[in-house]
Amino acid sequence: MSSKLVNHPNLLTGKLRVGDVAADYGVYSTGLVKKFEVGTRYRLGDRVFHYGRTETAANVGLGAKNEGIHLRVTGGVKTVTTAEQDWIDILLEAATYAAGWFGKKNQMVGGMVVIHAAGSNQKFRMITGHEKGTSAVTIKVYLDGPLGSAVAATSLTDIAQNPYAQLHSDNNPYSSVMGVSVITHVIYAYGWFQSWGPCWVVPALPVADTVNWRTVVFNSDGSIKGFDDAVAEAGHQVAGFVIDMTWIGSGADNPPFIFLQISP
Repeated sequence: MSSKLVNHPNLLTGKLRVGDVAADYGVYSTGLVKKFEVGTRYRLGDRVFHYGRTETAANVGLGAKNEGIHLRVTGGVKTVTTAEQDWIDILLEAATYAAGWFGKKNQMVGGMVVIHAAGSNQKFRMITGHEKGTSAVTIKVYLDGPLGSAVAATSLTDIAQNPYAQLHSDNNPYSSVMGVSVITHVIYAYGWFQSWGPCWVVPALPVADTVNWRTVVFNSDGSIKGFDDAVAEAGHQVAGFVIDMTWIGSGADNPPFIFLQISP
């Protein structure tokens, strides 16, 4: 078993520090210095937050979207592994040692690995640590548990970045919302993004203004609209449901207080 681990994203307990600077405002903190592992989860009553990093400025009341990607590792697993092993060797190339990947030690913690072993024996694990390297260098990637069975060298391997490490506030219809920004964040800032519970999200159209329609979905810009205003076949990401009773038959814009349902 490996000891090359960091405290990979998990539930944070206790009360967050509330001080006199913006970096110490509890879940309303923001700053350019990382204070927790990206992806760390924090619960406050019915609300749940995840610690993330922005790659664009993030605006209050809009969904922050993951624009990280997954890559297939060139050559797959570099060396044969054993059942009890909780790490793999991979060979880096231009894409996998680039910014946001393995060019900086432990930068990919919280990301995911899928190893397509022989006989449909896939291995799905979280990254808990890794060495750094440059192109054509082999590094070790540490996982959150043993592989369970041996894996042959060159087994196809896909790696995805931590979904909270590249949060964007933009109009991208090919990305998914991971949390809602409850304060304004500048580019490359760290802070908390709400993923569950009572929340205010900017409405692009009136919500819950049709009989029995309570579900709301995200637009591509991170705002919301009622599911009755969406084309179901378009596959909109569900944001949650409207909390308060809305005025029957008014057809007016209603307060967009919703029970957010992304990650509890």
